[in-house]
Amino acid sequence: MKRILIATTIGLAVLTAGCTGTTGNANPTTTSGGATPTSGSGTASGLESVKPCDLLTEAEVTSLGLTYPGKAAQVGTSDGCGWNVSGNGGLRAGIRTSSGVKDLNLQGDKISQIKVGKYDATKVEAQDNAKHLCTIAISVSESSSVTVIGNLTVTSEDTAAACERATKGAELIASKLP
Repeated sequence: MKRILIATTIGLAVLTAGCTGTTGNANPTTTSGGATPTSGSGTASGLESVKPCDLLTEAEVTSLGLTYPGKAAQVGTSDGCGWNVSGNGGLRAGIRTSSGVKDLNLQGDKISQIKVGKYDATKVEAQDNAKHLCTIAISVSESSSVTVIGNLTVTSEDTAAACERATKGAELIASKLP
């Protein structure tokens, strides 16, 4: 009888943990949160079907001096892909289907508004004072974005080279966005 009670308790604990573990954004649903979306600005503007590692072809990755294939990884709320250069950083693209550029924490040495393809974007040089980073945040819609981060080795202070990598990558990626 004691074993049955213990087994039942463990079973209930596992079921409860399973139910509470999926609360949140396990399967995001389209909701407006009380706001009315503007025409053509759906929750993610079609980004849900985009796979981050498909944003750059093998030829494009090679032209940027990066290693193909990229490695998929989720970082925070971003589904992403990273392509590296042996010993010299790389490039990361991150898709956020429920965070627009205005929702991102973009701080750095220099922030400017730019155009990438047909999209408005924010360029952040030396993100969070890291001289080896440059971020291009592409505004796909009011509530979705794609970030492209060019980085060099952590000891580098060549922000211009990181921005060149990020800008070239962002231009190639923007042409594939919905």
